Amino acid sequence: MKKKLLAAILALTMAISLGGCKTSESKGASEPDGSAAGTSEAAGAKSAADVSIILVTMDGLDNHWVNVNKGAEAAAKELGCKYQWMAPDKKDTALQIEMLNNAVAAKCDGLVVAAVDPDAITSTLEGAAKTGIKIVYADSTAKFDAVASYTTDNYAAAKKAGEQMIKGLKEKGITSGNIGIVAFSNATQTSIDREKGFRDAFEGSSYKLLETQYGNSEVAASQAAAENFISQGVVGLYGNNEPGAVGVGDAVAANKSWKGVAIGFDASETTLDLVENGSLYSIIAQEPYKMGYGAVTAAFHAVQGKDIGEKKVDTGSTVVTKENTGDFRAK
Repeated sequence: MKKKLLAAILALTMAISLGGCKTSESKGASEPDGSAAGTSEAAGAKSAADVSIILVTMDGLDNHWVNVNKGAEAAAKELGCKYQWMAPDKKDTALQIEMLNNAVAAKCDGLVVAAVDPDAITSTLEGAAKTGIKIVYADSTAKFDAVASYTTDNYAAAKKAGEQMIKGLKEKGITSGNIGIVAFSNATQTSIDREKGFRDAFEGSSYKLLETQYGNSEVAASQAAAENFISQGVVGLYGNNEPGAVGVGDAVAANKSWKGVAIGFDASETTLDLVENGSLYSIIAQEPYKMGYGAVTAAFHAVQGKDIGEKKVDTGSTVVTKENTGDFRAK
């Protein structure tokens, strides 16, 4: 009888022990630890200090990109994440693709891109996204659906430039004549939009816009193109990015007998000087700092799985004349 009772007690003890092990094992599988940190780790989220974001711009030379980087750096510092700026030494699709591949190889979590060519880099971006990288555009987009974009409405901004030229020409009593455009690219979407918006501003007018010449984001080449237009007797000149604006302004300064109107795009110390000395009638200023700041913030939140808010943000543009150059020097 005692033996039977002892066996029953042992069996009951083992059953309780096994039941307890099973409960503990089940909790370990379905309830990590009940803490916020445990839940975040289960969801795959990284701490801010472990998030890496890389900015890849068209080049690292224009003052515009320097200011995009400043905004990006400021955002990264506030967020407490890792940050790096990668840029080729000139606007070149192959070089930018190389930079993008380097960013992917560096295993970044977020990639902020200013696309040189909206078509050519698409497959590279698709490959990056497949690895889990969150892609955001700053300044210029590609034909790939990124999580967000922070850009200028370049068409609208360029239309402002055209309207400014018409205003300047009428002030000089010039009601007709040829106008030359010095663009930086025939492939980059920003350049395409800045040309179309400018041209559309002249619809129904007596002015004729000549075939576009390209400065390839080089001041010397842009100046040469502008001087070629001047030799053809144009009444207006338009440079659609910073090097183009500087080249156009330098051409005007070198040809003091020319009495037309010149307009530029992008605010820098040099373009502001050209406005103040009268070589450029006005320029269209973008908000590159806002682009960089907003894009890095959006990329960080996307990596963290948080709501990024508005996905297509127009960062704005402003007409700069002699009257308000000081506002932009402060920036």
